[in-house]
Amino acid sequence: MKNTLDFRFTFRNFIVKNYIIYILVRLIISILQAISLEKATQFGDFLAWLCGDVLKIRRRLVEDNLRHAFPECSEAEIRGMERGMWRHLFRMLVETAFAERKIHLTNWKQYVTLRNEVPPLRCIYERRPVIFATGHLGNFEFAGYVLGLIGIPAYTVARTLDNPYLDHYLGTYRRSTGQAIIPKNHASSMLQQAMEFGKTLAILTDQHAGKKGVRSRSFGRTVYTHKVISILAQTYDAPVCIASSIRQRGEPFHFVIEVAEFLEVRVNPEHAGTREMAQWYNDNMERLIRQVPDQYWWLHNRWRDDK
Repeated sequence: MKNTLDFRFTFRNFIVKNYIIYILVRLIISILQAISLEKATQFGDFLAWLCGDVLKIRRRLVEDNLRHAFPECSEAEIRGMERGMWRHLFRMLVETAFAERKIHLTNWKQYVTLRNEVPPLRCIYERRPVIFATGHLGNFEFAGYVLGLIGIPAYTVARTLDNPYLDHYLGTYRRSTGQAIIPKNHASSMLQQAMEFGKTLAILTDQHAGKKGVRSRSFGRTVYTHKVISILAQTYDAPVCIASSIRQRGEPFHFVIEVAEFLEVRVNPEHAGTREMAQWYNDNMERLIRQVPDQYWWLHNRWRDDK
């Protein structure tokens, strides 16, 4: 009886805590939507200062990641990149709040530039499956929104958030232009179906894979990367694109969505193996991150050795 009561109390606390967090997030988004984009951006910068400089959320992890990635940089430069990361994260929130009212099929070209899009588009028109491999760089959420808007909705592999209310809210945004969300923990059958029907697949490559992953290197440190991209690329003859969505001049909604690398495994078999493929996209993502380090999620605990 006591165990049952303890479980009910814990479960009730879990629900209440998650709902309060959800209400706070919705309140912040409602405030952003009630003011101009310029004022919303300024408010987002204030929240970035609050989280990074006052509350110091995950500061030790962020600074450790940055020092390992940029050992040549001074403390002032490290702090500058940390502050830039927090501004970027809250500008992502602002862009999420304003996307549906700001970006439409008639005006998206005023804000978004596509680069090197021809090779994957040719495969999409031929109804071949295409894999977009990206990471927590730039505004990957906005990239999915825009691609769906212009008629290229992707099947996106995403981890289910611990907060079910926030997970449902974010899922509504993701699906608003046609994205299909594949829960990370139950992905196998849906991935197979997407590939067989020649769909476009988007995967974040910088997730920590743990014991199931393949060992590779990123920023000079060991990481464990998921094998799924290599397996799908070989099984379904699917080209792999290293893609990014980088904000320009720090301005909300002004992005270059670029296919930085395009790989056909049948043409480049040296990258087909799981280890070789993992190192290939880790190397390319590192190159892209180094160009705009303030637009990467350095609070992401990827470099942990718990295999």
